[in-house]
Amino acid sequence: MELARAAAAEARRLDMPGLLRTADTRLADPAAEARAEDPLTPREREVAGLVAQALSNREVARTLVLSERAVECHLRSILAKTGLTTRTELTRWYLQRSQP
Repeated sequence: MELARAAAAEARRLDMPGLLRTADTRLADPAAEARAEDPLTPREREVAGLVAQALSNREVARTLVLSERAVECHLRSILAKTGLTTRTELTRWYLQRSQP
């Protein structure tokens, strides 16, 4: 969200209406702010929650009635979106975000 604000300010300064329109659209879209705060899809959040409970990919797959391959794909996507590299980092990240 901060990047959209910076882009809008720079677009105003440089008199670039196309870029300004794009930045203003992002700023006006409340869903964009929610995505910036939580980049995961609902299914990815489910997978992350089960991984945070120390379930293996096989156990996550069984719980969510998915293939292990699908769980692996979700896990790769989660790690890419969050910038994390290990299940331990993911667990820490998930637990910190889950606390009120």
